[in-house]
Amino acid sequence: MAFDKVLKFGGAALADGPGVQRCCELAVRYGGERPVIVVSAHHGVTDLLDTVARSAVDGMLEGDRVRIRHRTLLRQLGLHPELLDRYFTELFGLLGGIHARGRLEPSERDLVLSFGERMSARIVAQSLRAMGHLATPVDAFDLGLVSDSNHGAARPLPESRQKVKSALLDVPGIPVVTGFLAKDRRGTLPTLGRNGSDLTAALMAEAVGAGELQLWKAVGGIMTADPKLVPEARVVEHLGFTEAAEFALYGAQVLHGAALAPAQRANVNVRLLDVNDPEGPGTMLATQTRGEGPVGIAARRKLVRVDLDLSGTDDRSERMAELFAALQRHNIDPGPISSTAETFSVFVPHSSALESMLCDFGARARTESDLALVALIGRSIGWDAALWQRAMSAFVNEGIEVSDAFVGSRSPSQVFVVAASDVERAVQALHAHLFRPAELST
Repeated sequence: MAFDKVLKFGGAALADGPGVQRCCELAVRYGGERPVIVVSAHHGVTDLLDTVARSAVDGMLEGDRVRIRHRTLLRQLGLHPELLDRYFTELFGLLGGIHARGRLEPSERDLVLSFGERMSARIVAQSLRAMGHLATPVDAFDLGLVSDSNHGAARPLPESRQKVKSALLDVPGIPVVTGFLAKDRRGTLPTLGRNGSDLTAALMAEAVGAGELQLWKAVGGIMTADPKLVPEARVVEHLGFTEAAEFALYGAQVLHGAALAPAQRANVNVRLLDVNDPEGPGTMLATQTRGEGPVGIAARRKLVRVDLDLSGTDDRSERMAELFAALQRHNIDPGPISSTAETFSVFVPHSSALESMLCDFGARARTESDLALVALIGRSIGWDAALWQRAMSAFVNEGIEVSDAFVGSRSPSQVFVVAASDVERAVQALHAHLFRPAELST
């Protein structure tokens, strides 16, 4: 039987026993006759696993914290307390090895993190069985999902598509697939990066030719701003793939940007839905955003501007290539870039990898920290002079200094650089100034 729908449930939606039960009910109600379900780790578990892995390096074995978290979920759902014991045993053995060596390799960290999704899939599948529905937990890598070896931010390889489709058709009942995980050609388990379960779900939808991909979240969809910063933010009901990618690029945590490409390639309808309000409109992703003008605001915090000195060189391209090669080597995702006659600048997230990369350049690179990007996103807003002036007026009225800005005639965003300490006020000022109810474009 073919699969028409793929449903992905995020960690916040699966936070506790009632949350898992709610997601299972939604899967049965909205998934059609036989959906594919993709799950994240339960809320907070990925961070917990990261913590216990690092604690093992420092001589502390804290695996019991993971066992207690999942045993609590099993108890809340009335499931057998020993359902996950084989995974606890495997995890504790891995932590013991890290403890003995006193170091944590990237491949080992990813293997530790993999237990979150692997145990989540078993819990969700068993919960569906308890409701009377045949369901089978499946590790995505056992379906043939192959990636490169870039641990922490792996990229799936095209060869996976046909293997995944064939393997899914052989799974009994409803497949409950681990998000976030793949396997490289050496047999290790790289992870796909934060929100990587969205990408897994999109790849599943592409592989099986699904008509619809539902991304179930604990929020109403993509919003005009982060509701934690702007309580009056509203759901953007219709959004183009291009603008959705801008939201992901500039810090919106609702969607994994890379998940859009497989859905676009396969012409899959994508809907972001709220587990707490399943009848709500959510966000429907389409070829293009309806109407013109701005649709929302996204922000990225904790950024660093890296300035590479180009003075005294007659080969600017070689210096720039050297910087981009270093960014790739250290697995650092670049943000906006700019250049002058003497300097090439790029904005990147603050991280330990950045500190390591800067050692490659010594005195040739300078940095400015504690910065943030605020992006005003819309359909072809690029160099809209009137919009630019309104945005700058909002900043001036709040006494917010804009140190850099990036616009382009065909760009779907106008991006402003502010001090990290000003980002909350900047987002609030822009939203109040540009997103009055009568002006909201959906």
